[in-house]
Amino acid sequence: MSFIRNLVATSVFLFPGMGIAQQIVATDGTSVAAFFEAEGVEPTIETDNVGDPKIEVDYYGSEFSIYYYGCDDGKNCDSIQFFSGYRTDGSVRLSKVNEWNADKRYGIAYISSTGSTRIEQDVYLGREGMNSDDFAKLVGIWVRTMKDFEEHIDW
Repeated sequence: MSFIRNLVATSVFLFPGMGIAQQIVATDGTSVAAFFEAEGVEPTIETDNVGDPKIEVDYYGSEFSIYYYGCDDGKNCDSIQFFSGYRTDGSVRLSKVNEWNADKRYGIAYISSTGSTRIEQDVYLGREGMNSDDFAKLVGIWVRTMKDFEEHIDW
């Protein structure tokens, strides 16, 4: 019996794409990008202005960026941030943004110094990461949060 258990454990390790949830880590941009590729989306991996990974995603009509934090020279990052910005040129009042922040659990909103309205959500993945099933749920929450926010600001 232990032989079969070891065989199954070994096959999960050697053949990770066989329906077993993979770990999504923030060590560099490849793990998160691979998640979106598996979802049928082509992410664009870039580097931000401090040399850390940045991913641009158009997730079935929802466009957003993913920034990396807690990095050492652009690698070994431990967290990511989902981000979306809206050029509202000051048309969204601070009271509207504060109303969002007071009532919502996910997605922190603010107005930039240029008058753009922004929303972001931080995710600490640590060194071990999050399994792909949970990450998929997180992405779903983020996309719904973005859509709700866009409706809230009459985007």
